[in-house]
Amino acid sequence: MKAAIDRFLLYLKNERGCAVNTQLAYSTDVRQFEHVLSAGFGSPLKLEQLSTSMVASYARWLQDQGYRPSTVSRKMAAARAFLIYLERQERVISPSPHAVLHPPSAPRTLPNVLSREQIDRLVEAPVQTGTPRGLRDASILGLLYVGGLRASEAVGSNLEDVDLAAENFLRRGVDPMTIRLGVALDPLRVYLRVGRPHLVKDDKEQALFLNLRGKRLSRQGLWLVVKRWAAAEGFGADISPHTLRHSLIRHLLDDGKSKREIQHMLGLSSPNAIRVTTQ
Repeated sequence: MKAAIDRFLLYLKNERGCAVNTQLAYSTDVRQFEHVLSAGFGSPLKLEQLSTSMVASYARWLQDQGYRPSTVSRKMAAARAFLIYLERQERVISPSPHAVLHPPSAPRTLPNVLSREQIDRLVEAPVQTGTPRGLRDASILGLLYVGGLRASEAVGSNLEDVDLAAENFLRRGVDPMTIRLGVALDPLRVYLRVGRPHLVKDDKEQALFLNLRGKRLSRQGLWLVVKRWAAAEGFGADISPHTLRHSLIRHLLDDGKSKREIQHMLGLSSPNAIRVTTQ
């Protein structure tokens, strides 16, 4: 199991483009998950041995340690991500027992910022439809987040802005910048290969995101994409494209980026524009 954890951490670094601090947090939490299970069920623990009852026992252990609810949620999210990786990437456990890892209940509020786990859920949900529209929506949601894009930047992007081979996207504007695709890479790859060809009506159309008539998606259409999938995942009515931008800022701050660095990355006029996410 320890070797699988090492492969998972490499996956986070190389495929998901996670920041160093994020990788370290996952490493700490997932290794704790392995340590607790090994202590309770024998070491070395084999992947084939993982069961729902084992994972449920870890969830109970976390609840008994006196951690804050936010810490329990983070540790459960790390274990969930590892188990989902084992199921979908290494295909060694099926179905994954991650469903028993329920974060502690808390008063339900409409979030101004989504957690990384919520971002993953938001991007993954449209993929499950398998439709051209769903593949498009997943690509939109992923790109809004990884690029911290404004709605106008997303709908204004063209095919030439995506470099799948380099796993990069060119965010245009006054200060153009190349960004790593991260969680948007896989959805974009599938959308461009099998989704967009079903939407395009004119081969000369260069818009990256198309509506059902084969034309460039409008800002209103993009807002509806975000609203529809946020509602489907139960995130509340106040989620907008700007929420994904704020979420990226919050996560970058958590990863140790300075406000000045984030200002440069997102093309903000001043670091003061970041204050709303840190209050």
